[in-house]
Parts: sequence; structure tokens; C-alpha cells
Amino acid sequence: MILQQKRRKRPQPFIIKDKYFHKAKKEGFRARSVFKLEEIQKTFELIHPQMKVCDIGAAPWSFMQFIKRIIKEWGLLIGIDIKKIDIIWWKNIYTLVHNIFEYDTLKPKIREILWSEEKFDVITSDIAPNTTGRKDIDQYASVELNIEILKFGDEFLKKWWNLLLKVFKWEDFSDLTKEIKKRFERFIEYKPLACRDRSFEEYVICINKKD
Repeated sequence: MILQQKRRKRPQPFIIKDKYFHKAKKEGFRARSVFKLEEIQKTFELIHPQMKVCDIGAAPWSFMQFIKRIIKEWGLLIGIDIKKIDIIWWKNIYTLVHNIFEYDTLKPKIREILWSEEKFDVITSDIAPNTTGRKDIDQYASVELNIEILKFGDEFLKKWWNLLLKVFKWEDFSDLTKEIKKRFERFIEYKPLACRDRSFEEYVICINKKD
């Protein structure tokens, strides 16, 4: 008798299901990261009703869910990510599948949504590079991404307004702060409670764009 070999199930990715994971699921948010933005918002009040907001690295759109609740139907929200964002349609919400490094082709897509010379009141980002497990490589890639977002803000963020970044903080962090200081009056480093203890991610609130 020939025995059939059982198929091995492909291992599933390991997900830590902590209190924030369960809370996000209960409240209808796509990811636990929403509670990082919630704490930042309570502390710094970056976002207000009727604002024009851009969220970079928007998938799976938990930041966008939270921002939508603040700006309501009178504001404008654009989410950008290299992955398709599966989102419920709202008339003042737009999503773009695009690489932030491909600025020349991204710019006209933004301009199709914003009026000719309009800019954003706030830019938020929860973007992270594809991690390798090498702390030095991952941190450098994170810094590179955030510098690209600062360049995006040069064009699309209003003067005197604010930008939120997420960065893996380690040796190259000063490369990022140097670029922030060129563009903003000051910045604040902040680590919300929802960040996992073992994580070296941190948020940077860039305050008052210079020009």
C-alpha cells in the first residue's frame, strides 16, 4: 500500500496579540498602530477638523480611519502606499498606490486632487522599510525613507505647519535630525505607550515648517 505524504502547512507569521491588538479589533480599526497616533494626537493636537492631511505609508489605513474621524466630511485626506489600500469609499478620502521615492510621477497625481497651489496642513507617516533583522541596515533604510518624506513636505506642506515621522532610532538618527533642523523650527521625539518594548521605533513631531 502506498502511503500519501501529508502536505505540510506553510508556517503562519507570528503575531503578538497584545491588549492593543484586541482593542483595535474591538473598535473596528485595521491595526494596533492607531493607538500610537491617538496618543500623539491627545498630546500634541496635530490634526483639527477641516484640515487637509496626507498620510504616507498608509496601508492598512488605521491612521486614515482615525484621521477621518477628526477631519469629518469637511476636510481632505490622501493616503499613499506602495500597497493597495482596501478602503471604504468616502467622498473626501483618496488613496494612491505609489512609491514615495518616485516623486516625479507622484507629484502630478497629488496635483490632480489638490487645487493648483494647495498644500497640506499636516503630513503624517507610519512608514517602515522591509526589515532584514539587521538593526543597522533597517535603521539606515528608515532614515532614508523619512528624508524622502521631508523632501515631499518641501513641496506639499504649508509654511508653519507640522509633520509626523516614524523612525527606527539608532546610529544614523543624527542624519535625519540634521535634515529636520533645516526645515523646521524644532522637533520633539516621542514614543507612545503602544510601541512595543523591544521596538526601537520612535516618532518625531516636526514643528513649524520654516518655508
